[in-house]
Amino acid sequence: MNKIVVYGLLLMASILNAQEIDGLFPEHKSQLRMPFNHASYSVFEQGMYQAENTHTSLKPYLYRNAVGIQNYKAPLLKDKTSWWGRKLWNEHLVAISGTDYWFHLDVLLDVDGGIDNTEVGTTSNNTRILKMEGQIGSQLSYSASVFESQSFFTQFINEYVKINQPEDAYGLIPGRGKSKLFQNKGHDYGISTGYLSYSPNKLINLQFGHGQNFIGDGYRSLFLSDVSAPNTYLKVTTTMGKVQYTNLYMWMKDFNYSVDDVQQGLNYGHKRKYGTFHHLSWNVTSKFNLGLFEGLIVDNSGGSGAFPAEYFNPIIFYKNLEFANGEDSGNGVVGVDAKYRFGENNIFYGQFLLDDFKISEFFNNQNGYWANKHAIQIGVKSFDAFHVKGLQLQAEFNKVTPFTYAHEEQHHYSNFGQSLAHLWGGNFWETVLIARYRKKRWAAQGKLVYGTKGFDIDGDLTSYGGNILISASDRNADYDQRFLQGNQAVILNIDTELSYLVNPSTGFKLFTGVLMRNFTSELPITRIGIKPESIGYTFNTENTRWFVFGVKADLFNHYRDY
Repeated sequence: MNKIVVYGLLLMASILNAQEIDGLFPEHKSQLRMPFNHASYSVFEQGMYQAENTHTSLKPYLYRNAVGIQNYKAPLLKDKTSWWGRKLWNEHLVAISGTDYWFHLDVLLDVDGGIDNTEVGTTSNNTRILKMEGQIGSQLSYSASVFESQSFFTQFINEYVKINQPEDAYGLIPGRGKSKLFQNKGHDYGISTGYLSYSPNKLINLQFGHGQNFIGDGYRSLFLSDVSAPNTYLKVTTTMGKVQYTNLYMWMKDFNYSVDDVQQGLNYGHKRKYGTFHHLSWNVTSKFNLGLFEGLIVDNSGGSGAFPAEYFNPIIFYKNLEFANGEDSGNGVVGVDAKYRFGENNIFYGQFLLDDFKISEFFNNQNGYWANKHAIQIGVKSFDAFHVKGLQLQAEFNKVTPFTYAHEEQHHYSNFGQSLAHLWGGNFWETVLIARYRKKRWAAQGKLVYGTKGFDIDGDLTSYGGNILISASDRNADYDQRFLQGNQAVILNIDTELSYLVNPSTGFKLFTGVLMRNFTSELPITRIGIKPESIGYTFNTENTRWFVFGVKADLFNHYRDY
């Protein structure tokens, strides 16, 4: 069946080839979101930071706002003149245009195989992707993608996806969602994403869709990241002069709480939770940017189940609204982020997030007050480092105190059993070092992640503040809470990759990589979930050496540094 679909698309493409547009990249002037991948974004970030009055915190970027992308000189292979040659190496599979519209369709693959040193032995991933996108007029763009996957992961990833396990699924794939059991040890999962993007004028962009969003300039975000499964969202971005203001509303799920059908006594689906976020970005000078962030996680357990209407207000301080609705009506966080450009090619950036706190206790570290919950990020990027064209270096430090992002029941700062911010949850520090080099179609990157995290202790029902899915009320005391308390584990993850860009229109590439991971802890590691039956899922502590090769389309970030 899959072959019939592919052959049909190829036939359609050949018939419509005469209608192809003259320019290969009409999306560069569109309202479409650039697929967010850290490696591919590094190609354009230098121009974004150097340009006058740009805003870089909110991702994915719109193509039309990505400075330099409109004039991007793709490394096209000029000698490819046959239909097959052009489609494989330079162009979209189907490209149609007319007066005030265009349309692209592509069939892509994420397929790889690997060898590791654990009992797994061999790994594989088989993802088929159908992607279409287009624009109607000059103001409305649209995109939709379907991913169907079967995967056999290396051991530590395989264990991780089964730690927070929904009742009706085999595991939870980071950044993707639920999986079914496939051939005894594998995972079978599918994802659909799509959105409409409308800009009525140069000042405002409206998006409604199902996908992921990211706020920040770092490899990690302590505000909002793309490490959890795609969710439904509505985003309104307004840019006026040196200020960009974003309202983001998210419809999320919590698999630990089922929705009860009272009349039939049946469980169906997963309980709905909601997120509403503000971010204001202000270019104070040509080199200095300051941002303010506010986020709130709520539900409507006592009402109709709909998004509480009062949180749609685009210009209000949610913390006061949360207090007015009741102390435990939601979980609010606030934050500030900043970046400064020194020289032409160097960027200093940072984030500070504040969860619950008590002023009289905040600066008194000796007491160890549990609710002094905060997170901090400091980082630097250097482009064309050491005067080497195409070399980007990045260093980043993240620290999150115990119980940060945790709350009562479904109000924890998560979506579908995954953190909305940092992949590690809370109670840790981490250093990230990244080097990337690109020349024409070739690219190489190396990433080192090193840190220490305090996990919960096997057999102890006390929360030590590292697992954000556990209610903060399960702590043992209000005072004498210490950073990295619990079962300390040291994590080292080194990930390297060499790739060749096959087609710049689709991002399709060949790649090979080596991942080395060391994980050492004082005691056996257990992640204790909400439900008692979750106790016993142990985190894999084997030292991993994994070699992988394959093809992929970098349409999202593959996080495997945990």
